[in-house]
Amino acid sequence: MTPAPFNKTHLPSARRWLSLLATLSVFATRVIAGEPPPEGFTTLFDGRTWANWNHPAALDGVWDISDGVIRLRTDEPPRLKGQDYNLSTTRKYTDFTLMIDWRLTGTPHVKPHQWLTEDGQFHTDAEGKVIMKDNLTWGDSGVFLRGERAAQINIWCQPCGSGEVGTKFKDLQATKEERMKTMPSTRADKGPGEWNRFIITLKGDCVDVSLNGIGIIKGARVKGIPAGGPITLQNHRDAVEFRNIFIKELSR
Repeated sequence: MTPAPFNKTHLPSARRWLSLLATLSVFATRVIAGEPPPEGFTTLFDGRTWANWNHPAALDGVWDISDGVIRLRTDEPPRLKGQDYNLSTTRKYTDFTLMIDWRLTGTPHVKPHQWLTEDGQFHTDAEGKVIMKDNLTWGDSGVFLRGERAAQINIWCQPCGSGEVGTKFKDLQATKEERMKTMPSTRADKGPGEWNRFIITLKGDCVDVSLNGIGIIKGARVKGIPAGGPITLQNHRDAVEFRNIFIKELSR
């Protein structure tokens, strides 16, 4: 077959090329930048840089930015003694509402987990040893409010679901009813590798959490939480990604 003769009239004009490139540029920017902030919120992550985040050289190869998301690598280099490998904002916050998307991207597998009571304590045997039970998991992480691990909003695969407040730091002097408020009212997590959205409100020492549009924590108290601190993403050495991170500061 004789190939069709070359015809320069079939090529897009320079104006059309520029228009196409502009369209692709806008699309790429939208993909990288993610969603615009909701009204009253400011952006904590621009999808491209570590602006607003404390990312020292020690976190190179640990936390990176890929395809518009913050990603925790699972092939991190050897750790330095005394170095904090969590990722925190440069600013400190007092009272706020935080919107943050997250997903656990590990491969599902069965692993022993601490067996939790209905109010979030650990089941123990007669000798006080924590009882472990096999559970399907694909990762673990969390968000530390005001940089405080005791105010961790858990991201995990426990049967109770993500959003639980600070398991290891339960106030055993509180009533069972108070501890129950730190436990999700329902499991609202999506499946492995799927995006989830937290909306977390902290005022004083009280926390409310919604997950994927469902209110799961209402009025949980975190006693002794500092008056201010950063937003901290936990490094649990499991594959996790974050995007669309927005904050609205609140007045008391």
